[in-house]
Formats: sequence, C-alpha cells, structure tokens
Amino acid sequence: MTFREDLGVIACHCVVLGEKPVLFVSHAGGDWQMYCHDSNHDFESDEAMKRELCTVHVGHLLARDPGLHAVADLPVDMGAEREAAGTAWVRFSNADDA
Repeated sequence: MTFREDLGVIACHCVVLGEKPVLFVSHAGGDWQMYCHDSNHDFESDEAMKRELCTVHVGHLLARDPGLHAVADLPVDMGAEREAAGTAWVRFSNADDA
C-alpha cells in the first residue's frame, strides 16, 4: 500500500523543512500526523500547536523519505514510531482521547 501524494498530513515544521526525519506517525481519529518525535515540541496549548505545526501534502515528505510508505496501511487509531530514518517501524494503538 502507498500514500496518495496529495494526502494532507499534519507535521511539525522541522520535518516539513527537512531538518529532522519523521519518527512518529499517528492515524488517530482518521487524521494523519507525522512528527520528528522531538521532546522540545510543545503541543499542550492551541498557540503552541499553531506555532509548531502545519499541514502539508505527504508527497513532500515522501520525496525525502520513501520509507514512510511502510506505514500507509496503518488503520485508524493506530500509530507507529521508529528510532531513526531507515529503521523498522513499531506499531501501537493510538486512539484519540474522548
């Protein structure tokens, strides 16, 4: 399975700018999110999220890291993470909080 290149995902700016690789993918609630998994990010407030996150076509991220296709089959409410670019993805349950 592969991603449609025009699929919109939520990503941190450092991933979009190519400064860091995607190490965390979430399909919680049906939305795709791709982050560097950096603990320096603050996702606790709306203002912080606006500052740290943006939307982008997944094709932009795939151009740098075709390995993201390995998680294209993640069901809704699942996630995956890896230690570094090019390493194996580990999948886990990732449901949105109610």
